[in-house]
Amino acid sequence: MKSYKAILFAPDGDYVTDYSSDTVEEVIEKLADRGSQWYFYPLEAVIVDRGSVSKRQRLVDVSPELYGFKGCSIKTVQQALSREEPTRC
Repeated sequence: MKSYKAILFAPDGDYVTDYSSDTVEEVIEKLADRGSQWYFYPLEAVIVDRGSVSKRQRLVDVSPELYGFKGCSIKTVQQALSREEPTRC
């Protein structure tokens, strides 16, 4: 069975992961209840939980702030946030 987790990006492209769950919807609910726990990582997305995180992993769901990056890799989002020229999704 697939498991998912949240990936939270800082405005400079740094990221953390948290809130693992069995469905994308459950991860989104946990993100909605996070309060200020990850205050410096305000840009939210969801990835498949494979244990370790690879920058080649693709975003399976994104917050409105990351609209257009659904299906893109973590590396592409980092490049876009750090104002480097992003590669194609």
